[in-house]
Amino acid sequence: MSPLPLLGFAIAFAIAGVCTALALEAGSTPLTVVTVRTLGTLALFLAWFRIAGVSLAVPRRERAIALAIGLPLCVNNYFLNAAIELIPLPLVVLIFYLWPALTAAASWALGKEPFRWRTAAGLALAFAGVALALDAEFTAAQTLGVWFAVGGAVMWTVTFLLTGHFFQGRDTRPATFYMVLTAGAVFTAVCLATRAVELPQGALGWSGMAGAAFFYALAMIGLFVATSRLGPTRTGFFMNFEPVASLLLSALILGQALGPVQLAGAALVIGALFLFRPPPA
Repeated sequence: MSPLPLLGFAIAFAIAGVCTALALEAGSTPLTVVTVRTLGTLALFLAWFRIAGVSLAVPRRERAIALAIGLPLCVNNYFLNAAIELIPLPLVVLIFYLWPALTAAASWALGKEPFRWRTAAGLALAFAGVALALDAEFTAAQTLGVWFAVGGAVMWTVTFLLTGHFFQGRDTRPATFYMVLTAGAVFTAVCLATRAVELPQGALGWSGMAGAAFFYALAMIGLFVATSRLGPTRTGFFMNFEPVASLLLSALILGQALGPVQLAGAALVIGALFLFRPPPA
């Protein structure tokens, strides 16, 4: 597989974030958007699995574990959508990409990975970059958005570590489906219980709602295909382009441009990502 499709998958993740922001700007809510996106992703997963001949039949214990891991994934999805409503998308993505640093720190603490100076340098750069990116005056609501983004990064780290622990070396497609199924069930139940559903207004808002589900599912499917062909290390290397794509697309489509100091912080975060994974062979 050439680098071009891999970059396309990273861009698809970035477009999903932009579409989420468009739906929120058009009057929808984080809960509504994440529910529609999750249910749409499940439908597209089912269609793709059927075409690809992927069986969802897994042992009962593994299915139960995957469904349970769906809970931190659920929290991650909601927190990131809530953050996008409150602070600019580029900041949300940059804060979210603290997760490789958090994963490295957790791996050291749990004794799963040996200490490496290269990774330690990545940790320092990532946190310094986010500190620079947050060099701005925030309202109380924006501060809450920052904490939502941090919480999203933490919950994704938990999801990533648990998935690696229980499904390392396995085909993670069925497990991922059951994780997303948990999230979809939780979001749907909350929507039904609270009736807090706010649909977007206008064609642009509806395009954002539909695009969030389509591009997120497309990116996830592409990630599965690339990982199976190239392995997680080489695939992850190219996924580092997502923050760059988010910065560019947010400026072009949403008008959310970062200041010079924040851009310097973004450069540090993006540079740090390449210290966590070796370049492709």
